[in-house]
Amino acid sequence: MLEATAPDGRIAFLVRSSGTDEVSYSLELVLRGGAPGALPLMCLIRYARPDGRLRDLLVPVVQGPVGPGASYVRLPDFRIGTSWTASLSVPVGLESDWDAEMVTASIGAALNETTREAWRRVREHVGDGLRGVIDGALR
Repeated sequence: MLEATAPDGRIAFLVRSSGTDEVSYSLELVLRGGAPGALPLMCLIRYARPDGRLRDLLVPVVQGPVGPGASYVRLPDFRIGTSWTASLSVPVGLESDWDAEMVTASIGAALNETTREAWRRVREHVGDGLRGVIDGALR
């Protein structure tokens, strides 16, 4: 397991391996000190794939009613030893503008219903174009 914390201390990142024959990796984002009902926060995770190309995943996190908010995603093609970065968490709003393919791939990487629910909360705060992309990816 690999653990890191954002410079502002609001988000903890935990990279885990799973599988026995073919190792795969996942990432859990844990929100520290969020307020229930606050806007969803978004982090951009970027890492190098084995072929050298970069992969970007958007990971939303929402404070739950009890305990810290957390999201859990698959990291396709991630390998320990490759470089990776995470942006500071930023509130989602009408000005949020992401590439449709990246949003679709990011939603597809969600590993649990809590993360999918975070995307539903994101949907409430973005423009119509992104709402349609999110709706399509959540089906």
